[in-house]
Amino acid sequence: MAARNLNGHRQVRRTLAWADQPESRPAVAEPMVLHVVIPVLREQQQISAALAWFVPLLRGFPGSTLTLVSTAREERERRHLADRLAGARATDLTVERFPQLSDDELTALAGTLRGTGRNVLTGTMAAEVLSGFPTTADVITAELARLPASDPMVRHLHYQGDGRKAAQVNAAVEQLATVNADQEYIAVYDVDSRPSRELLEQTAQFLASKRAQDGALPRVVQQSARFTTQGAARSWWERGLCRGAARAQTLWTLRREIPNLRRYADAARRPRTEPGLPGLAQTVGHGLLIRTDVYQQAGGLPTFTVLDDVAFGYRVTVGGIPVDSLPFTTTVPAAEHLSELLSQSERWFQSYLDYPKCAARWHAEGHGSLTDHVAALAIGAYRGTAWLLVSPATVVCLVLTLGPRTRLPVRAASTVALWAATVAPVRALAAAEGRPLTARETAVRSAETLAGLLLKSVGPLTALGRWAVTGTRYSVLAPKSNRRTTPSTATDREFA
Repeated sequence: MAARNLNGHRQVRRTLAWADQPESRPAVAEPMVLHVVIPVLREQQQISAALAWFVPLLRGFPGSTLTLVSTAREERERRHLADRLAGARATDLTVERFPQLSDDELTALAGTLRGTGRNVLTGTMAAEVLSGFPTTADVITAELARLPASDPMVRHLHYQGDGRKAAQVNAAVEQLATVNADQEYIAVYDVDSRPSRELLEQTAQFLASKRAQDGALPRVVQQSARFTTQGAARSWWERGLCRGAARAQTLWTLRREIPNLRRYADAARRPRTEPGLPGLAQTVGHGLLIRTDVYQQAGGLPTFTVLDDVAFGYRVTVGGIPVDSLPFTTTVPAAEHLSELLSQSERWFQSYLDYPKCAARWHAEGHGSLTDHVAALAIGAYRGTAWLLVSPATVVCLVLTLGPRTRLPVRAASTVALWAATVAPVRALAAAEGRPLTARETAVRSAETLAGLLLKSVGPLTALGRWAVTGTRYSVLAPKSNRRTTPSTATDREFA
């Protein structure tokens, strides 16, 4: 653990020295065409702000488009939620019990109970209350009606199938009329993403430099993210825990995601003289830019897995397609509540459980050799196991560090492991921001990060347990919560 964490801290420092440097910021953007696709589900409160951000942003990049993709799943899931609400008492109508519902919906349901004098909700009552709220598709339609009718840049597609995020994005891309498939990008963002104009200008400059270097635009580009919270939780301990988890996730981006992508991209561009993969790209479904012809060549985002982003990284890896990591990062919202944090972690871990299905599907289709798939599965198993062991290993290090009977060499090693996982990277992050920490600030942030690490394996363990008990990893409801906070408009350099 000491060796792994020290190497991780070394990677953090190397990434911070490479990314977000002032000299990498261009004054003028090169031409770039982005087709931004945002799949939405239960996002009524986010649509107006998303349009207000993306529409003026994309006007600076002629030919770019914005497509919001709602889904009929929302109506079907609403009916299922009404059935689940049957028998609920007023005390049951909480964010923790029903994270899929908005605060306004929970308030209206509680008001209905009080107004009728009943002790519990019926399915009919719940369905009637929920039907009084517009769907995300309704909100998009109303918001687009306020835009100039002659503006073809913004589009709304309502997906009627049973698929989830990947299917929504694929449906939108199928309807895009691209002019030059090898010159335009599909850009996948979330509804609460807030890429700045500066970020897109940096991206355009990066693409231009790569085209000058390689003779063609990069095929896949990943905009990596740092995570931040707004302190929306009511209790101080929950706010601190979510801040720590966000910081731990930011450190994972800096010590694992970006270095792995950089090594993979360099190796993938070199001629393969012997069998074996150059690594395993682990793409993320936020800020993922895919050249349109590559998107079509890869068959779009995978729809046969629970999630699509990491699985797409598997597909491009066995296809020998480089994934470039941008030398700058953006800022994205992190979970604000413990229940949301655990649910998100459980959802993300599903990607590692999908690796065997990816290997079976794409080997059968002739993508990659058997050796390639064995290597990819080995790398995926290592990464998944490492995630599962973060919390137990951190607990062991704490016990050995604080245990009165621990031998000195062991105590020293465990202390170094904890220091390299918390204190050292926390100070490195602050130094990179130009805001050195006081001793008290260092202690507080390090303790929060430690708490985030202690909780990091709970979601993966829950995912495995739920799979073992139910026999399936799919659920009627999409495994996401209703977004309760307004995305921050902080600059890309401000993060947890």
